[in-house]
Amino acid sequence: MTRRHYIWLLAILSVALILRVIQVGERDIWYDEAFTILFTQAGIQSMLTATLTPTAFGAAEIHPLLYYTLLSGWIDIFGAGVVAVRAFSVLLGVLTVLVVFALASDLFGIDTGLAAAAITALAPFHVQYSQEARMYSLLALLLMLATWAFWRAWRSARRISLWWLVFGACAAASVYTQQLGAFYLAAFPAFALSRRRSDKLPGFIVGVSAALLLYAPWLIVALPAQLERATSTYWVTTPTAITILITLRSFLTVNLAYPAPSSMLGLGVALVLMLFLLVQLVIRRRRTPVEHGDALSYSLYLFVLPIAGLYFFSQWRALYIDRALIGCAIMLYIALAWMFIQGGLPGVMRVALAFIGLVGVGIGLYYGYTWSSFPNSPFRAMTDQIAQAWQAGDIIIHQDKLSALPARVYAPALNHRFLRDEPGSADDTFALSSQQSMQFFADHCVQSAARGARRVWWVVLSPTPEQYALIQQLFADQIAWLDASFATRELYQLNDLIFTLYTERLVPLDQGMCDP
Repeated sequence: MTRRHYIWLLAILSVALILRVIQVGERDIWYDEAFTILFTQAGIQSMLTATLTPTAFGAAEIHPLLYYTLLSGWIDIFGAGVVAVRAFSVLLGVLTVLVVFALASDLFGIDTGLAAAAITALAPFHVQYSQEARMYSLLALLLMLATWAFWRAWRSARRISLWWLVFGACAAASVYTQQLGAFYLAAFPAFALSRRRSDKLPGFIVGVSAALLLYAPWLIVALPAQLERATSTYWVTTPTAITILITLRSFLTVNLAYPAPSSMLGLGVALVLMLFLLVQLVIRRRRTPVEHGDALSYSLYLFVLPIAGLYFFSQWRALYIDRALIGCAIMLYIALAWMFIQGGLPGVMRVALAFIGLVGVGIGLYYGYTWSSFPNSPFRAMTDQIAQAWQAGDIIIHQDKLSALPARVYAPALNHRFLRDEPGSADDTFALSSQQSMQFFADHCVQSAARGARRVWWVVLSPTPEQYALIQQLFADQIAWLDASFATRELYQLNDLIFTLYTERLVPLDQGMCDP
């Protein structure tokens, strides 16, 4: 590397850091992030117990504990504030950009490595999960490390390189972070078999054996029950062909249900870039040097096969989640970097495609930074408003855990209660063992939740005001009881958060128990 390359790399990493710090504390946390914070604060032993405790539908929690364990150590040093917890993901995200540079440089040369790092640094999809207090930033880093280690081992002149062990360790760590990383890892043997290199077989076996040996404890003890839970009672739906288009749009903009016409423009950006990438692959493939052709195949295997594998598996057991395919997104960024630097595009076309790509970046960053509806509803503003009007004897009753956990993170001193999910339903994801670890338990009905309350704040999370009428109908009995039990009510709304203050209780404070 020359001095110029180092300067460019430092600039790219600086941009990556800046983009991942912007709004990191301003955008409200959502349910999954709140779960992360409250769950991690319970301690490693409580997390392990909560995860491994069996239920009627399989394991209590479906995620392994590497991310939570590392975050627990981070919290011990920096605290459990929203910014502090998200900063861990920011750090992992910037490190991922650095690893992408190293990987793409090994695959296609330093100039392409810089381009790949720049695309990853700017990519709103990667920015989104580099700002979120969840395991996907760590998953991306570990998968890129595994991808880099595999390629280094594959290109090594040694029959069995130490890089195979690094690959095995990173592969195991990735599925200790998120089990769906296994679909990405499955592309490695597919690539190896397609190359028909018998000289690489011993090293590959060493790497895979190391990964299996390291993952064996969780594979035996926890994974079967977690898969049972994830495939029996879970919220994920069966993907369709439209799902793939949405995935590509998410990769090149942001993984949010942002509205039209921006969503159509974002899809157009994705389709144009994918079309030109496909055309350049067809045109340039035979003219590409053998070494780079191998690298190009490697990148495409790791971009395409995990998406296809997870898609077809999900026709049997629905597990398709865009964010779990973050490794595929980064391999797409590397392929796009190859197209821009080595694809033989005319200068004018390269500029035009770069502009189109930046339109996608602009759309993604705008919505990523400003999104204030589900899942990142204004929970902090709501709890601030309630806190200002708080009186002794007040209780907040959340119709759903989706608002209860974020509100508890932002206002732990307030008295929060929430209604349980229907047992066995697709939304029944907050297991009793996890509730025990947080000491935050669901109530069976609104009457029970309102016990002892002089005033009740009833919180409903609704995507639109129009749908609130539907929710009122679905929970007519609860609302009817509240209306009959309190003399007055005041309605408030912040985006898709609707909360009602019920005052002047008409029934005794201890009335309102219900059967479990």
